[in-house]
Amino acid sequence: MRWLTILVAALLAAVGISVLLKDQTGYVMLTWGEWTVETSLALFVLLLSALFIVAYLVVRTLVTLFNIPKGTGRWNEERRRKKSKRTLVQGQVELVEGQWQAAEKHLLKHVDKSDAPLLNYLGAAQAAQQQGAIERRDHYLQLAYKEDKKAAIAVQLTQAELQLAEGKPEQALKTLSYLKEVAPRHVRVLTQLAQVYEKLGAWKELRELLPTLRRRHLLSDEERKRLEQKSSLGLLEEAIRSGSDKQIREVWSSLPKEMRGNPDLVYRYAETLLQHNQGDDAEAILRSTLRKQWDGKLVRLYGEVEGARVERQLSVADSWLESHPQDADLLLTLGRLALRNQQWSKARRHLESALAIGPSAEACQELAGLLDQMGEKDRAVEYYREGMRLALKRPGKGIALTAPAGESPGKELPASAPQPLPPTG
Repeated sequence: MRWLTILVAALLAAVGISVLLKDQTGYVMLTWGEWTVETSLALFVLLLSALFIVAYLVVRTLVTLFNIPKGTGRWNEERRRKKSKRTLVQGQVELVEGQWQAAEKHLLKHVDKSDAPLLNYLGAAQAAQQQGAIERRDHYLQLAYKEDKKAAIAVQLTQAELQLAEGKPEQALKTLSYLKEVAPRHVRVLTQLAQVYEKLGAWKELRELLPTLRRRHLLSDEERKRLEQKSSLGLLEEAIRSGSDKQIREVWSSLPKEMRGNPDLVYRYAETLLQHNQGDDAEAILRSTLRKQWDGKLVRLYGEVEGARVERQLSVADSWLESHPQDADLLLTLGRLALRNQQWSKARRHLESALAIGPSAEACQELAGLLDQMGEKDRAVEYYREGMRLALKRPGKGIALTAPAGESPGKELPASAPQPLPPTG
């Protein structure tokens, strides 16, 4: 259509020129050897224009015919690229849907014509791993690296991620350690390293990495606190396994202040101090922590501490009762401390109150031991049974919590009264 328009325009131009020259009396004479041609100027111009148009069309046609093979090749190339793009999208969709075999097939189908072969090979590597074809996975990763060496970090990050997903954190650590040397500030490298350290229990390395992650805001506050607690507890457990009191204390002192106030860490540290016959130190750290934050398991552990000043322990626990009058854990602790101070009626009152608020196997055991030593055998058996039921989490109605006949809850037994068995944890 375009050439037709040009031809018509040229003819119109020739006609226009002829009209303009029709009144001209000039003529043109051409001589070649014995041949002589004479014509008017208008006709000569018209013929020359027509000749030019014909020559142009002939040349244009020849150029078009000459470029046909090249144009066909470009068309075929574009067609293959479109097919490659379609199969890439289809393969990525199948990868998300978990159709591993189909995804691998489509991602590799037209990879040689793909505009982004790196994506094809990385996707195929993921699909191969999901099928357990580790050799094919590594082969695709190598092809991805050869395809675009500038994307080496992306390829190796994918490799580390797949190694971690495969359950090979040791291999992932080697890959990421190399990447950390190459790109020490790369966000994904640092976050994946944190995952690998956690998997391997490399608590020291994880703790050293956390400040960098925190400064660069690569972790949420919740995740940061979780990793700090886990790494701190891991370091403490390693020190505990060493059996060295010195190492345990050094690790504890090296922990961040926030972690030394964490109830789970305080509990583990205080529990270890008790196991190492350092009751006074355990009592001090539990008392200090409970003044700042209340925690049931720390309260119960405080009742198991056998320090040098048992009366002071009982007095401290009594002072907490004003703020926590209905706390079953505190009442159990008060009962245990009262037992240790030989305040039998007080111990019984607190233990029965603890059971009334929140029945527990521990409180039943402590009260049963006290009643047994006081001669109330039948009642003691009931509490032993109730404690067994609670420990085994069996259904039941429980027992009635009433003071024994002839005893008021606040009455102290005489000093000659039989002492209860030592409380058990």
